[in-house]
Amino acid sequence: MSFENLLNTQADIKRPVSDYDDMGSVVYTLSTYSTNHSIRISQAVPTNVSNGPIEWSQATAMIYASPGTDFQRDDEVHHGTTVYEVLGVKTPSVSDHHTTLVCKVKNRGQ
Repeated sequence: MSFENLLNTQADIKRPVSDYDDMGSVVYTLSTYSTNHSIRISQAVPTNVSNGPIEWSQATAMIYASPGTDFQRDDEVHHGTTVYEVLGVKTPSVSDHHTTLVCKVKNRGQ
């Protein structure tokens, strides 16, 4: 059984892209980075996340994906009506196995 068989849903991955407004201030807009990306969402957050960087203490979900996609902090995973903000990206000790996104649920409009 391969890891891909465990990915049981799909989501759109969006990334904030910086630009400048008329006043020269930086503004961020979301750009779709990957559509219908295969993932698995786990609402149970492992205890080792609480031992990671301080910002990971806000984690409310882990999202698993196939390796090879360049996920970054502040990316957003849009799954149905739920948006997950990526707090951090972890790779396992086995190379090219999977990527883990440490996420928190973000309310729409935030």
